[in-house]
Amino acid sequence: MNDIDFAVFYDKQQDYVAFRNDREKQDEYKILVDWKVRKLGEIIPDNLKFNNILEVGCAFGVLLNSIADRLDAGIRTGIDISGENIKTAGKLYPGCEFFKGTLEDYVKEKSLIQKNKRHELIVLSDIIEHIPDDLEFLKLVRKVSEYVVVNLPLEKSFKNRNRNYGIEDPSGHLRCYNKKQAKKLFKDAGFLLVRDKTSIATSDPEFLKIYRKNRKIRITAKPLLLKIFWSGFYTIEDKFKLISKRISSAIYGTNYFVFLRSS
Repeated sequence: MNDIDFAVFYDKQQDYVAFRNDREKQDEYKILVDWKVRKLGEIIPDNLKFNNILEVGCAFGVLLNSIADRLDAGIRTGIDISGENIKTAGKLYPGCEFFKGTLEDYVKEKSLIQKNKRHELIVLSDIIEHIPDDLEFLKLVRKVSEYVVVNLPLEKSFKNRNRNYGIEDPSGHLRCYNKKQAKKLFKDAGFLLVRDKTSIATSDPEFLKIYRKNRKIRITAKPLLLKIFWSGFYTIEDKFKLISKRISSAIYGTNYFVFLRSS
């Protein structure tokens, strides 16, 4: 993994490229972000106030600014390894500070540990699964913030049973987790779990519309027999999701939203 230039990888990653150049993809992305922000907001205790927020892996800054608006936070900082993402974020949100690099780069350049400076809240949404050394990363996070809010995809599921996680994964997911593994990771890094919940994006009506629209596009492009097969398959898929969240999670995976405090 040390031979991979992750900055170049995420500069060229197809979903990010599509967002930078496609207004429709931008709108779809923002709907997904709105769902994530609602779920993250639900697990942040109401009695805690945060004015200084840092997001690691901020991409275009959309989630950072959405959750900062929800929390009424004034100081907003985003870190991303992709220079192209940071350029886009700077154009979208010129009033925020954006930094190109890793968390380690940021901490070193700002001398946070030497100056004993800390952010009030760190946001980690869809980022831990991209980090080469997840445990050491979280230990560093703990040094620069007492509180952390996390969105982690739990992808140990039937659908992903043959997925080749690692440097060849097109989304850049280096590994997958289940809930038990995620909890152990947070504990080993020195965090206390304050609140948590699981949810799946297709439970959101607006995102479900997008999911079904893109699904229909995929079916339309297939030969007739495959159209019939996949139409039937997706009908069954929808019924599974309605019947049982547990069955749906076992088949498709889910998202794990966690609020952590440094122990």
